[in-house]
Amino acid sequence: MKAFWKLKGDKVIWIIVVIFAMISIAAVFSSSSFLASSRGISKVAIFMEQTKSVLLGFVALLVCYLIPLRFYRTFSFIIFGLSVLMLILLYVPGFQVKVNGAIRGIRLFGKGPTIQVFEIAKIGIILYLAKALELWGDKLDSFKEFALRILLPVGVVCLLILANSFSSAVLIALISFLILFFLDVSWKNLGITVGGVVVLILLLFGIYHAFFAGRPERLATPVGKIFNRFGTVEGRLTAHFDKEEEESLEGLTRDEIQQLKDKDRQSENAKVAISEGGIFGKGPGKSTQRYSLSMAFSDFIYAFIVEEYGMLGGVLVIFLYLIFLFRCIRLCQRCKATYSSVLIVGLSFLIVTQAFLHILVNVRLFPITGHTLPLISHGGTAYLVLCGAFGMILSVNRQLDKQDEQERLQREAEAARLAESYNPDTTTFSHE
Repeated sequence: MKAFWKLKGDKVIWIIVVIFAMISIAAVFSSSSFLASSRGISKVAIFMEQTKSVLLGFVALLVCYLIPLRFYRTFSFIIFGLSVLMLILLYVPGFQVKVNGAIRGIRLFGKGPTIQVFEIAKIGIILYLAKALELWGDKLDSFKEFALRILLPVGVVCLLILANSFSSAVLIALISFLILFFLDVSWKNLGITVGGVVVLILLLFGIYHAFFAGRPERLATPVGKIFNRFGTVEGRLTAHFDKEEEESLEGLTRDEIQQLKDKDRQSENAKVAISEGGIFGKGPGKSTQRYSLSMAFSDFIYAFIVEEYGMLGGVLVIFLYLIFLFRCIRLCQRCKATYSSVLIVGLSFLIVTQAFLHILVNVRLFPITGHTLPLISHGGTAYLVLCGAFGMILSVNRQLDKQDEQERLQREAEAARLAESYNPDTTTFSHE
């Protein structure tokens, strides 16, 4: 415990990370009945697996925390370039890992664990924006410079992700917009960008309906793969806003229709779980929906938490994310360098925005996106990467504390020098 308190940085953020870890282990273990039966293993094995993920997450957090801020500043563009390279590997057959009709990650040389590249790309784009705004922040009033330095890199990342995860592309675009908005980038340029993005999305959906909807053979072509997820997106929107309209599913393949029905069933089960939770919940280990809510351990873990721990448990989780955001805003206010400000704003917005997207989907206020609940859902690349994001925030925090300590020592030294030079007989300072 003493070692914990010796760690530099915001103690509240450290405590929130520990609380999230405890919630994660308890919730995943209790919600893993379906997962354990589908994989033919015991819940104890799931418990050990998640505990291992949490421990690895803490290792990732500590490593990123101990890395000096100057390392991130120096290698931001290189890390971004590596994340783009990994996104390109999604289109190389020997590296692809396909799940539920979409390529969800890569496996290097056909071996080892699956790497969820989308999660790494989220961090990569934030690091890029932090460095870009530090270098060229005063040159972005020109739309040409803004498009070249900002829109082009963000657009390339979003387009590479779009074919396999529409929601992840939208999330990255949203986080990028929030960073630029709160860093006072030209509103004119942001307005032009938003308008252009809306027109582009409408154009892409128009092309999809004109040439690819209901034509699997065309979707299988290199160009058609860009539009792989458009039918799924439309189906999810329809399923969310209009339950009775079936004709919008006509352009989908049989597998895509089945996936949408499964997702809609999951959403209905999540709704039942939340309604049955009440104020105080059923209690740990007493969930009934865990047997039918197959993604209770990941995409719908918030609904499961509400079922077992009630509205109080659900509010506690929301409250923890809001406290974390508030602490990060305070850290940002202490930053004197653009890079540090952008890094904290981007990473905190990423974590909190993804958390609230997950929660809104679980309470059926938003169409299904497939985003996990940061630091709580079942472990994987997303868990490790987001733990690393916490570590990067605390690394900036550690640097700020170090700078504050140096400034305090300088003030004390200056005060001591002035005291030594003070002449009490003449109430003046000596000038040697």
